Amino acid sequence: AHSSQIASMRLIIALLSSGAATALSATTARPSASARTNLLQVLADVVPSDRFSAPPDGAKRIEDAVAALEAAATDDEKPSFPRDLMVIDGDWDLRFTNNAPPPPPDWVPFDTSGLAGRDVVQKIDVMGRRVKNCVTVAPWPSAVLDGLDGLPLIGAPLAALSKASVALSLDHSFSVDGDGSTPGTRKAAGTNRVNIVFERLDRTLTGLDRDKAPEFAELLPVETGYDVPEIARAANAAFAATGLDGSAFDTTYCDETLRISRGGNPLRGELRVFTRVAAPAPPTPEVADEDRFIVAPDMEGDPEDSMPSD
Repeated sequence: AHSSQIASMRLIIALLSSGAATALSATTARPSASARTNLLQVLADVVPSDRFSAPPDGAKRIEDAVAALEAAATDDEKPSFPRDLMVIDGDWDLRFTNNAPPPPPDWVPFDTSGLAGRDVVQKIDVMGRRVKNCVTVAPWPSAVLDGLDGLPLIGAPLAALSKASVALSLDHSFSVDGDGSTPGTRKAAGTNRVNIVFERLDRTLTGLDRDKAPEFAELLPVETGYDVPEIARAANAAFAATGLDGSAFDTTYCDETLRISRGGNPLRGELRVFTRVAAPAPPTPEVADEDRFIVAPDMEGDPEDSMPSD
C-alpha cells in the first residue's frame, strides 16, 4: 500500500510538472520568437555600440529582419490605438534608424560619434500625451579641438569645449485618432498611428571646462528653452495633416522590451527600432535596511551647550 501511495504521488508530481512546463513554454515560445531573436542579433552584429545607424549592407539586413518580425508578429504584438497605448509608454533607447548617415569609414582619424548624436532616447508619456525625443551631441570632434588649444584668441574657448556636449530635448504633444482629442468619432481601437506636434526645445550644456576660458564660459548658459510660437505650431499642424512631413509614426510591433516604429510618410520610408530603457535596479536589502534607521540626536551633555547665545 505504501509503495502504491508513493507511485501515485510521483504520477501527480509528474503531471503537475508537465502542466507547468507546458504553460511556461506557451508564454515564452511565441510564434515570433525566432524572428525577434534574429533581429536583436543582427542589430548587435552591424550597429556599432556608440551609434544607431549602419552601413548600407548592414541596414539592408536590419530592414529584412524587421520585415520578418512584422510578418511573424501575433495580434498581441501589433498594438491598436487608443486601446493599447500604454504598451508604448515609457523610455525607449534608439537602436537603429535608416534616417541617419551611416558610420564613417575606419580611416577617419578621429571619433565622430558626437557629431551624429548619442544617447538617443524617446520618452513617451501616454497619460500626459507627450513625446520627447532626447539626444546628446558634441558638434566638435574633441580630438581636433585638443590640437588647436594653442591658437591665439580662440585656443582657450576651443579647449574649454573639447569635452563638452549638448543635450537636446524635443518636446511634442501627441494625439491618436479616436481618443477624443481630435475631431471625429471616438473609438477603442483601429489605428497604430501616433500624430505628434513639435512644441518646445530644451538645451543643456555639460562638460564645459570653465577654468580654461572663464570669460567665454560666462557667455554660454547651462540651460535654455524655447517654445515654438503658436503661429508656427498651427502651420506645423496644418502641414502634418497632409501626411507628408513625417510628424506621425506607426507602431508595427511592440512587446515588453522591443518596439518597431515606421514613419507615417510612406515616401520617406523611415524605420526605427527601439529597446525599452531598463528600470533602475531596486535597492539592495542592506540599503533598504539603512533607510529604515532613524539616527537619534546625541542627547549626552548639557542641552544648553547647543543653544545659541544671545
